[in-house]
Amino acid sequence: MNEPSKPCDHVGCNCQVPVSRDYCSESCRMAAESQNMGGACECGHAACQQRP
Repeated sequence: MNEPSKPCDHVGCNCQVPVSRDYCSESCRMAAESQNMGGACECGHAACQQRP
């Protein structure tokens, strides 16, 4: 069963997360909460590492 997904709430992140979650990782949650929106995402997931 596939749960619906949405983009991670961290602006710089390309990951998709289940609608029941806000962030794909603790890294994204901390970055968003500290309002560190600039620069590359550091979650380490493949969707963000392949970004140009």
